[in-house]
Amino acid sequence: MEDGREGELSSNTDVINTRGTRGRCLLVEDDSLLRRFVASHLTSRGWEVTPTAMIADARAALGERTYKLILTDVFLPDGSGFDVLQAVGREQMPKPAIIVMTADAALDHAVNAVRHGAGDFLVKPFSMEALDAALSRVAVVERLSLAPPPTMPERAPIAEWRALYAPDILGKDPSLMRVFGMIERVADTDCSVLITGESGTGKELIARALHDMSNRRGQPFMAVNCAAIPEALLESELFGHSRGAFTGALNARPGRFAAADGGTIFLDEIGEMPVGLQAKILRLLQEKEVTPLGETKSRKIDVRVIAATNQDLDEMVRLRTFREDLLYRLNVIPIELPALRNRKNDIPELVDHFIKRANKRRGRSITGVDPRAMEVLSSFDWPGNIRQLENAVERAVLLKAEGQLSIEDFPEKLRTATARLRAKRSPWEEPLLPEEGLDLKEAMEAFETSLLRQALERVAWNKNRAAALLQMNRTTLVEKLKKKGFTQNDPHEGDG
Repeated sequence: MEDGREGELSSNTDVINTRGTRGRCLLVEDDSLLRRFVASHLTSRGWEVTPTAMIADARAALGERTYKLILTDVFLPDGSGFDVLQAVGREQMPKPAIIVMTADAALDHAVNAVRHGAGDFLVKPFSMEALDAALSRVAVVERLSLAPPPTMPERAPIAEWRALYAPDILGKDPSLMRVFGMIERVADTDCSVLITGESGTGKELIARALHDMSNRRGQPFMAVNCAAIPEALLESELFGHSRGAFTGALNARPGRFAAADGGTIFLDEIGEMPVGLQAKILRLLQEKEVTPLGETKSRKIDVRVIAATNQDLDEMVRLRTFREDLLYRLNVIPIELPALRNRKNDIPELVDHFIKRANKRRGRSITGVDPRAMEVLSSFDWPGNIRQLENAVERAVLLKAEGQLSIEDFPEKLRTATARLRAKRSPWEEPLLPEEGLDLKEAMEAFETSLLRQALERVAWNKNRAAALLQMNRTTLVEKLKKKGFTQNDPHEGDG
């Protein structure tokens, strides 16, 4: 193997550019051609580059200077890129951003490096556009890590902000405000975003808000549901195909990525994507180029990728049904959406919005929801989240047509929720203790007598039904009635 220093400066502390404006970069790569190429590119981008080919030289450089960026190969003549990561941990504070480089065959090592602190990875051979994209990603992650937690957007009043970028995302819960804050902070970056959350929480609305607030607004927004397209067709749908590429391909057609060129593609239900296709998505994310089925020539594209899932991708990685390297590439900026049961104070506003929209769509005249129904709607857990709430409201509006909605206008499961809600409550108002006090035994006796009489009167003095209503044994009821002086020959009594 070549010593990697031919044509290079010999000192491990020499730099290619002493006028770097973006900071110092330590480059560790034993391939002299690639090292010169990458160093020249970084220099043109304003970096002050220290090129090295050996672990020993890299360690010496780390001991002499601090670096903002380290770009290292995984396999080196005198060790591993992991040795560089360990040296960084000992020598450099604050720690620099780290990007590792590796060949396809050693991709697992790159992923392992990310686990141990690297910010990104590049699969060889890679283009300089891919290197620039990796630099942008680690810069964004660094900026986000140093910034305070996201809060409500401050660029404009929240009502104005929503009207422009998120008119259909309703609510004022703090968890939702944090999501809005993250959207504003990352919208203008080109980094991949992974939106997680339960089904029905509004992931596509968040993706559209990211697109509409970015510098890509006005360009295509292409949404693809990976679970809705048959596996055999998904690759063609995403990448396109040439004429005759497969049986039935009578004409060439561009894929969704090509159609989204210049804009944003939203890959919903990314966890449903076949593992074989995940590798092609990974390469596309790095190189920003697409090769249609049946063709050998690639086409450069400029697309921002936003993915979403309601699955646990970390668990899928453990089960080997989702590629860990793709997860790292997608999850540059994570956004987690709260479930509706965790923001129940937003339900009245959502219900009002859905009623107005359903009235307009269906030609109805519903004026609102009565208080009891709203209480039940607000207490229900909504396992299907906002989508389930919207469907329930639209169905009720469609069937009722006019007037005010009551709980009887909603599905049976909501009426069951009403019964549960009542069961949790005390059936009487909390009594007030008189200033002068009272005889507790006498008060409890009077209270029991009142309930017994109310139960008997409600069921026409049928003791069997009265006992069931009071959830006691019939014999116990009869004994209490005797003790309290209820007459056995009461004209209303019956056992039928």
